[in-house]
Amino acid sequence: MRAKNTHLIFALINLMAVVVVFTGWWPVPGSYFLLEPVLFCAIAVLCLCMLPVGEVRISCRSLFAYGAFTAWVVLSDVLSGEFLPALARDVHWLILPLLVVLYKPLFARSEVPIKMLQVAVVLSLMAICYHLIDVAAGVFNWVKLPIFGNIRRLAMTVGLMSVFLYRDTGYRQSEQWLFVLARIIGLGLLFWSGSRGAMLSWLFAFLTFVWLTGQWSRLRGWLLEVIVAVALALWFDVGNPSMGFLNAFSRRLSTGTIDGISSGRLTLWLNTLDALREPGVALFGAGGNGFVRLRLMFDQIFHPHNIGLQALVDWGAVGFLLLLWLVRQGMPERSAWRASKDSMRGLGVALMVFLLLTGLLDGGLYHLQYLFFAAIAFALTARPIAVAANDNEGIAQQITVPRLGIAGLLFAAMILHWVVRDYRVVWPVTSHLNPTDVVPHRG
Repeated sequence: MRAKNTHLIFALINLMAVVVVFTGWWPVPGSYFLLEPVLFCAIAVLCLCMLPVGEVRISCRSLFAYGAFTAWVVLSDVLSGEFLPALARDVHWLILPLLVVLYKPLFARSEVPIKMLQVAVVLSLMAICYHLIDVAAGVFNWVKLPIFGNIRRLAMTVGLMSVFLYRDTGYRQSEQWLFVLARIIGLGLLFWSGSRGAMLSWLFAFLTFVWLTGQWSRLRGWLLEVIVAVALALWFDVGNPSMGFLNAFSRRLSTGTIDGISSGRLTLWLNTLDALREPGVALFGAGGNGFVRLRLMFDQIFHPHNIGLQALVDWGAVGFLLLLWLVRQGMPERSAWRASKDSMRGLGVALMVFLLLTGLLDGGLYHLQYLFFAAIAFALTARPIAVAANDNEGIAQQITVPRLGIAGLLFAAMILHWVVRDYRVVWPVTSHLNPTDVVPHRG
């Protein structure tokens, strides 16, 4: 009876993981940049499903780093002037270490969880492609897609998914061919989008995976997939000067100002740095969704598009340093950078490379969808969490976190997201607003 219940729990975990992957890319009204309550609740339910599998144990140092970061985040949110929406946005980050701690032993125990995630990614790529073809007749501007709302987010998603499918060992030959088809679809959409940041991130992640896993013998086949994907991208080019494989290399500065470079990224970065000079922001930050309160742009919903600047805007310099300290606690061991052939660690590092580059160039890590995959990457590469039963010293350095307390916090976070799900659903689009009409006065 107990074995049957265990199998049921693992089946539920795998099912919820598939739901999370699909929910991450499927359009949810009102959640493009600000809050993603449906996806967050799906991730929270996934964590709840994993809680009964085993004890939640973490080292004292890691727990202290997490507590310090959490306390500072809450302080920044209190000072933001919009405590509940800011906290709801920051909980996207606070749930990541829990995902890593829960997924790490599952990946060590079996390859089934990672395979289920890969199957969900394969089906997602096919569904995305089918949906775009199905609605093509009604699309007037391909830069603003019916699924993602923006061609750049499509590029980041399909690029990340393509990297996730390079480790296809353990599958039958027929299943590997399905992976080949999915990778061609993903790369075809990536090149078709013309997103330079996502293409560059894919390239570095791909080379990282090949180098770490040593699968040089498969390089010829993978390069053939790239050639086919480029051909498909050129064949289905829609003629938009802001996208397309060839335009990615030929797009030039259309105006004489810096605003024309790379969709205004440099201007946005400079505006973000300038906003840090407001009183208290450089130290304490402006809380979750800080770019809203700092009015970086009146006419568009743009975040800083850089993970470093985003952390500075949301939590200030102290919060940024605490985040780096927390990340350091879960950084891969040195052996992860020397991953053996077909190792899942090689996949984890490749995913990290992709996410870091898109986070620096296109702000990918602002979205909960990519933060979920970041947790997967850390779980594949992080230091082992469990210690041997006879290792008294190792056990003494770890703390068992009450699962009931974690469940209570997850339920509270889900309720919070649902309460503030309509945060700024009506966005001001004029650049002549009084600041008090846009955001509350910061306390």
